[in-house]
Amino acid sequence: MVREYALPEQFVTQNFDLSWRDGSYSIQSNVDHMEAARHLDIAGVDIYHDTQDELDGVTIALAGDLARSMKQNNYLVIETQAQSILTSDKQKLHYPGQLRLQAYSHLASGANMVGYWHWHSIHNSYETYWKGVLSHDMQPNPTYHEVARISQELKRLNDDLIGLKKHNEVAIYFSNESLSALEAFPISSGLDYGDIVRQYYELLYKQNIPCDFIDHTVSESQLRKYKALIVPPLYSASDEELKRLNHFVAEGGHILYSFKSGFTDENVQVRRDLMPGVLREVVGANYQQFNSIEVMPLVVSGEILPGGSANHWMELLTPTNGEVLATYQHDYWGDYAAIVSNTYGKGEVTYLGTWPSGELLSSLLMRMMKRASVKSPDHAGAPVTVRAGTNRKGKNIVYLLNYSNEAVSFPCEDRLVRELISGNSYRKGELLEIAPWDLMILEQSN
Repeated sequence: MVREYALPEQFVTQNFDLSWRDGSYSIQSNVDHMEAARHLDIAGVDIYHDTQDELDGVTIALAGDLARSMKQNNYLVIETQAQSILTSDKQKLHYPGQLRLQAYSHLASGANMVGYWHWHSIHNSYETYWKGVLSHDMQPNPTYHEVARISQELKRLNDDLIGLKKHNEVAIYFSNESLSALEAFPISSGLDYGDIVRQYYELLYKQNIPCDFIDHTVSESQLRKYKALIVPPLYSASDEELKRLNHFVAEGGHILYSFKSGFTDENVQVRRDLMPGVLREVVGANYQQFNSIEVMPLVVSGEILPGGSANHWMELLTPTNGEVLATYQHDYWGDYAAIVSNTYGKGEVTYLGTWPSGELLSSLLMRMMKRASVKSPDHAGAPVTVRAGTNRKGKNIVYLLNYSNEAVSFPCEDRLVRELISGNSYRKGELLEIAPWDLMILEQSN
């Protein structure tokens, strides 16, 4: 209907929302973003998040990577916060410099536009306290002046920053079908599908490992470009979908599977097999029984961090060909594996029969990245977030984003770079210094 009336020079977009927990949070079940985005020319997104000392850039990056992945192309931030958001009792005004850091963070994910909600604060009704660039007095203020600075800088830098393209080696393989099914059959009161996606993403983000989001509609050519996939519970999937992922591993790919993967088919009918069904051979283990838990200690072996715990859910895994990475520390379940790893063809699978505690999960992810030969950036880690891509001129652009209240400095690791905002050049070994809540944008020499 829209296209029937659109002019040739007009495009169709839509501002998608993530799930909501006092801000944008994770994948949501009300809309299949990938399917809906097929009918758009450009994907759009709304991004709202915490600020002040809690500002870490995770939500900006997650929502941006999801929006970019919808059409494997640049996207528009149609709404994001200018001043404080939420209700009158939850007002948090950004610190000076944070709005500018946020704007560049959107561009670092591949956004081609940042639009604020909204120009001026409204004077009545539900969103009275969703503040605009201007406050209720309609006069210039510090937020207005910060937006003006952003605008002036982007006028000058537009040709260097617009159209940033990503070349990621890792993807989170999510499933709207599994998300919806697990809303009907919950994991536990303290953990849902969106939490798992969010926690996987945060761990990658903290290690400065960039990723895309893909689902079962991913093309063969795109799937082949990834070295590693992270799969939240693939609870509902057809045999064909699972066999395709098995083939990805056989051809040299690495997959980290979450518990409950392979349990039901595309109609949410439980398979009549030893679990995890079609995945059993590639996982190198099977199970018949499972158990709801709160917390249980794990006995960890191999090259991952010692200690850690199982949380929320446990599958009683019996290894066949797989290497046991962790077992349950329990009087009755101690003979069962909790986490296994298995070589299959040219690739490898890690299967989590439970939800590991944070440090252990991070160690498992980094183990897979190392074994899959995934590259990580050559710059500082947290609190400096590294986001990179290639601009329209074919230049490698690296954003160094300081999400902290402290100045940071570290040596340049490139032979020669130009910092785009200041215009300064740096050679290998020279000190890069970033003020609190500030950034640098490096153009690398090809």
